[in-house]
Amino acid sequence: MNKHLLDQFLTDLKPSGLSLMKGEHLFLQGDQVEYFCFLKTGKIKLIRHTVEGGQALIHVALAGETFAEASLFSNAFHCSAIAVSASEIMRYKKSDLLSYLEQKPAAMKGLLRMFAQQVRDLRTVNEIKNIRSAKERIVTFVSNEMNEDNELCLSMPLKDVAYKIGMTHETFYRELKKLEQAGVLQRGDGYLKLL
Repeated sequence: MNKHLLDQFLTDLKPSGLSLMKGEHLFLQGDQVEYFCFLKTGKIKLIRHTVEGGQALIHVALAGETFAEASLFSNAFHCSAIAVSASEIMRYKKSDLLSYLEQKPAAMKGLLRMFAQQVRDLRTVNEIKNIRSAKERIVTFVSNEMNEDNELCLSMPLKDVAYKIGMTHETFYRELKKLEQAGVLQRGDGYLKLL
């Protein structure tokens, strides 16, 4: 969530905090939607249960993200949310948030901007996941996310970056090392830089 928008929501809406241990459910598919959720720390996976009794992984939310956003405009959750690791969640009461957004057009625009950015980011990541070469996948991801100094400032652990672009962390670390040795990429404390 945009930091300014989050600060505004924190000031005006007073979210409730909730801690989950690994494996605990935040909500189940079909539960009534009462809250809009922001993941402060940890990792949450969203699973949809199929008609045949199977499960489909929809998304894994990482720290600093909202999740199950579509539920804000639904009566029931379309999936289940399970903590992948110990997680801290900030919950905004759905009715309070919707009323707040009706009264604060700037906040509504900020939330819409954030959702639009998330859609763009998800589409980009899906494109990157379709790249067969691990090397090319990493270089493409970094080049899409880097700033004007050709640096990607990491807001998550490298293991989560690997997951995000559809790679095992072992393959990701091995390819990073090869890219560093080839002089294509530099890895520093909290950043990756294309050379």
